[in-house]
Amino acid sequence: MIESMSPRSGRTLKEDDRVVNIADLAEESLGGKGFDFISDEEEHAAPKGMVYIALQVLDDAKIASYRTDERAEIIGNFTGELLPAGFILYGRYKSIKLTSGKVIAYKGV
Repeated sequence: MIESMSPRSGRTLKEDDRVVNIADLAEESLGGKGFDFISDEEEHAAPKGMVYIALQVLDDAKIASYRTDERAEIIGNFTGELLPAGFILYGRYKSIKLTSGKVIAYKGV
């Protein structure tokens, strides 16, 4: 196992004992799993087995509500706060609902 996880192999061991390829992780963090464009006041849920890993604000936005998965620890509450265009909010969101604005919600696992 140690040989297969050498720096040249591109693989790494995650906390849950899965071996993953670092290139796959990089692709995912750069939007390789796709995204949802959100510009309405409906609740949007990430597909089953996925979460939204980043919210990129395109037009000043306010979040009405959100749900995170059990691996995300968020201290405080940012609902109702103005998020300016260009701002990127990272996390592990199972769902998101806007009060106003437009965001791109990037999918990840």
